[in-house]
Amino acid sequence: MTDPEILEACARGEISPQIALSRLLLSGRAIDVARLERAAAERPDAPPLAALARLAERHRGRLDALGRLARSGLWPEGADVRAATAALFDRLADEAPEAGVAFYTFGDPDDLAAATDELVAVIRAWAPPAGRRVVDFGCGIGRVAAALAGEAGRVLGLDLSAGMVAEARRRAGERGNLAFAQNADGLCPVPDGAVDLLIAVDSLPYVVQADGLDAFLAEAARVLVPGGDLLVFNWSYRSDPERDHAEARALAAAHGFAVLRAGERPFRIWDGTGFHLRRRA
Repeated sequence: MTDPEILEACARGEISPQIALSRLLLSGRAIDVARLERAAAERPDAPPLAALARLAERHRGRLDALGRLARSGLWPEGADVRAATAALFDRLADEAPEAGVAFYTFGDPDDLAAATDELVAVIRAWAPPAGRRVVDFGCGIGRVAAALAGEAGRVLGLDLSAGMVAEARRRAGERGNLAFAQNADGLCPVPDGAVDLLIAVDSLPYVVQADGLDAFLAEAARVLVPGGDLLVFNWSYRSDPERDHAEARALAAAHGFAVLRAGERPFRIWDGTGFHLRRRA
């Protein structure tokens, strides 16, 4: 999307001010806060533009650094996608851990907490984690795993990045039912039938990029108990919802899952899409 298209989508309420600002940053151009304020003043009928201008002003001190982070590359490059993904998130764990797992929160702990609360509320509504054995695949800094640990029976966070796993452990501290591990190969550390709820938040697009989707669904079927739930937030970054939906349904059928939700948009802040698959008995 061009900058005018991003602003218009925000004005119409199609994307939140947070997503609009993150897309402007990811476009690689410097953010002109005064220009955003003028755009808002010209459209008094579009309150989201005023909210966007206020958001940019609040984060003014971070914008240059976030722009440099965006230009440094936030997508794995090279033939070995898994290794490139691990290296990318090792770098982000060191440079900008909060922005690395949710760029649209701009590295602000309060914004990240609000986005995490929104995400966890959807998880609770779709597949309540209370007392269940949970795996957070692609856990990053452990924000979701830690948020669920207070009610789940046991939570394991898995990530390709050793740096992210170390950061997750540092942030979580010692909690008896919460653990983190580096996973070099999908869900291989998890025993058969040992999981009630498997969550993949913004991690499946990297599996898609590595051409590992079929193997991941097979592994998900292996580790989940009958009736266990798989929640995926963002299937891919292909900008092709119909393809994502068709792929989800085809792979679900092939690996013994029922599709309860496909491509829903349950969030106010984030623009992520949600998929809910349940392993058949």
